[in-house]
Amino acid sequence: MISQVGRELYKVPLRILDHRVFVNGEIESFLDNFETRRNDSEVEKLFQVTETVGSLKYDLSDRCIASGSQHLTQLGSEVNQLLEGVNDLLAKAKVERTASTQLQEARLAREKRRAEFLTNLEHGYRRIENSFEEKEEEIAELYSDLQLKLNIPK
Repeated sequence: MISQVGRELYKVPLRILDHRVFVNGEIESFLDNFETRRNDSEVEKLFQVTETVGSLKYDLSDRCIASGSQHLTQLGSEVNQLLEGVNDLLAKAKVERTASTQLQEARLAREKRRAEFLTNLEHGYRRIENSFEEKEEEIAELYSDLQLKLNIPK
């Protein structure tokens, strides 16, 4: 019995100072509470995001179409007004100029010189072509004469 009391007295400081069981229990309860709260807040956030996406999915397209049609018609009218202003400015800035008689005469003289140049060029081409054909005929005659003189059969 005394030995049993001695053993129990020996275990008392260990029991008093051993907080492992208590600390483990507190840690587990804290983790459970934290995970539960965190999961609850995450689920709430997911539901909020789902609601927002759903409302945007159905409402946003209608709002965009309405806003777009309103603003696009306004922008279209403003662009048309701007285009009219630009056309008016171009009409005012465009001045019809008639060429002076001196420029018209010079233009006619250039056209006449160009026509003469083209006819001369065409005539030169014909002359060269004719002389080339004559030379071909002369060469053909010379070869045929040479073949006759040398008695070379064709």
